Amino acid sequence: MPQCKAKVFVNARFDVIWQKSLEKIVDPARYVDDIEHAEILEQQDNQWLRLIRFKDPTWQQLKELIVADKSTGIIVYRLVDHPSFQGETIHICRTTNQVYQSELEYQLNWKLKDTNQHESQQQIDNAQQTLQLALNHIKRIAEEEAKTDQQ
Repeated sequence: MPQCKAKVFVNARFDVIWQKSLEKIVDPARYVDDIEHAEILEQQDNQWLRLIRFKDPTWQQLKELIVADKSTGIIVYRLVDHPSFQGETIHICRTTNQVYQSELEYQLNWKLKDTNQHESQQQIDNAQQTLQLALNHIKRIAEEEAKTDQQ
């Protein structure tokens, strides 16, 4: 996986997006279609150790150490014991000058462990597209929740 990032503005308060982001940690299949099974192996305060298996049998399962810090709006998903990659995915939620609008950014910072291997342009494009789809999905869910709260 390459290094890439994507950002969107969400018409929802920070607290709504933060809550949906925490829900995504424990129930990622609700937010990502390709997940077959997710299991929380350990949980302590604002830290989780999570295992994810994908529907596509060619994808390797992920074990992640997840740390959430509401005061900074940052959630870090760090890869643990992955056979091919090392790195992390960073989820950042920021308030804006508008009450009912926040900014949501995802950063994918994965590197191949084997420095002799290189990623194809297709793999890079797929990673960017997947990141954008994930952002748009949580945006839609947060905005639907915000509309319900405002009514």
